[in-house]
Amino acid sequence: MKLFNTARFVCFQNFRKWSSNYRVWIIAILLIILTHSFTKEIIDFGKDIDINVSPWMFPFLFTQKFIKLLFFFPLILLFSDAPFIDENQPYIIARSGRIPWSIGQIGYIFIASAVYFIFLLLLSIGLNLFNIQFTMEWGKVLGTLANTNAAHVVNLKTYIPSDVLHYFSPVQALWFSLLLSWLTGVLLGLIIYVINSFSNTRVFGILTASFLLVLDATVTNNDNLYRFSPVSWSNLARIDIDGTTPMPSITYIYICFALLIGALLVSAIVINRKQTINVLPPI
Repeated sequence: MKLFNTARFVCFQNFRKWSSNYRVWIIAILLIILTHSFTKEIIDFGKDIDINVSPWMFPFLFTQKFIKLLFFFPLILLFSDAPFIDENQPYIIARSGRIPWSIGQIGYIFIASAVYFIFLLLLSIGLNLFNIQFTMEWGKVLGTLANTNAAHVVNLKTYIPSDVLHYFSPVQALWFSLLLSWLTGVLLGLIIYVINSFSNTRVFGILTASFLLVLDATVTNNDNLYRFSPVSWSNLARIDIDGTTPMPSITYIYICFALLIGALLVSAIVINRKQTINVLPPI
């Protein structure tokens, strides 16, 4: 119990720094701008046909490959200083011990990733609150954009796949989108953490995570390659739902996430036990 209490203290120390961390404020502003820009198109279409939009826009924020890059790069920026060793950390490590400190830092990645995507969800609703009709259905606006050529006519940048509306209820799509986005964020954060810890630099972890983001855009429309692109798994349109495509199944995705994240967790703790503590200047 003492180990986890100490780890919790280490974890929330990182969150206490958010109020004075300029990167966190820049990320928040970027997400507000991006979310407003790409949901406004849907809202404007609803205004044109005089129908309010249902609140289920979040599952479609990441369905277009280049837009997904824009939404995920701020997450990499959030974790770019992993393993989060500033001038205070040597004293915290001395008081807490290596393993509790490592667990706390890893816990921070898990929680921060969840906060990131929940914030995006709230933005997609809050920024458009006065033009939203709260309903448990997809609604006519999303249904029209998904099942007709209206999205092409209005040059909608966000892609709304009809398969998602067909196979998922709004609550199911929201849940799976949040879960898979969170797992993707955790994976990217742990990759940055482990590689930066091993190399004692911040460059290689960021480059590796960025490569995975670019890979997602590169393999678009190559169904057989989605199995090897973890960032692609956060997109419901790239999952084999009915067993008729070469895309990865949800079971495959869950197993791969578990194996990859598990391996990174073990690697992080092992590396941190022997890691030389080098305080690097803030990003």
